Amino acid sequence: MAEINKAEQNDFEKVGMNPFNSPTPGESLTKTPEERFAWEQPPKHNTVQPVMEEMFLQLTQKENYIELLNLLNNGTPIDQLAQVILYKGMTEGLYGMDLMMLLIEPTMYLLIAIAEENEIEPVIYEEQDNELVQEDELKNEINRQNLAKKMPVNKSSVPPSILQRVKTLPKMDEMQQQPPQQQQEQEAEVI
Repeated sequence: MAEINKAEQNDFEKVGMNPFNSPTPGESLTKTPEERFAWEQPPKHNTVQPVMEEMFLQLTQKENYIELLNLLNNGTPIDQLAQVILYKGMTEGLYGMDLMMLLIEPTMYLLIAIAEENEIEPVIYEEQDNELVQEDELKNEINRQNLAKKMPVNKSSVPPSILQRVKTLPKMDEMQQQPPQQQQEQEAEVI
């Protein structure tokens, strides 16, 4: 069994953090009503349009814009960026959870537009490329199966006498039961 050297600093002491210095479970329920979190108060916005305008202004500030372009250029998925942006706004009390859900699509389109304007190929979600390859393989397999399926015979293009002969041909299960000599005799009779 490994011995612990108590004279050596552990990982928490190296970064100057006490792992036991955290709120106890349920501590937030004992706060006074005046000490509310931002998301526990009425939201600042109730409609999509003003939130999108404010979000656009925040994203296009010089520092934020450079960081956003770096993230997009490094292949960070759009859905993850939108999730972080929207969650931050909700926790700051800008909008409620319902409006946050309504903002997902316009936020993603805004990020895609910014990426395309800067000639960056946006990654919509993680593993997007793998799914596109799988989708192409699935389409190819479906096409192969469709080609392998028997097409219905257009009876007007086949002479009626040949159709009559086709009806007299033995079925597959009958052919498997008959000895090979009888099969040859039946085939000769049909011809």
